[in-house]
Amino acid sequence: MFSKLSILFAGLGAIVLITSYKLTHFLEILLATGFLALLIGLILSFAAYARGEKGKMKLLAGAAFFTFALYISWNDPLHIVRVLTWLKN
Repeated sequence: MFSKLSILFAGLGAIVLITSYKLTHFLEILLATGFLALLIGLILSFAAYARGEKGKMKLLAGAAFFTFALYISWNDPLHIVRVLTWLKN
């Protein structure tokens, strides 16, 4: 159950993050929402791992979170700073 929800949230977060990059103007809310959905997917993935659910699907959400985080911090590190400034204000 948790593994299916983690994949759902990871997919939703990936779609939102890709949409935020495809738009011509930067929207902090889309990037923050995408990261939040990926983080929820990561937490649900850890919950599935802790409950001992069978299969490898539970690991995909964690891999997606770290892959997108690496990509964004490698290519556009100022996006993270912009989102953190937006959250502070």
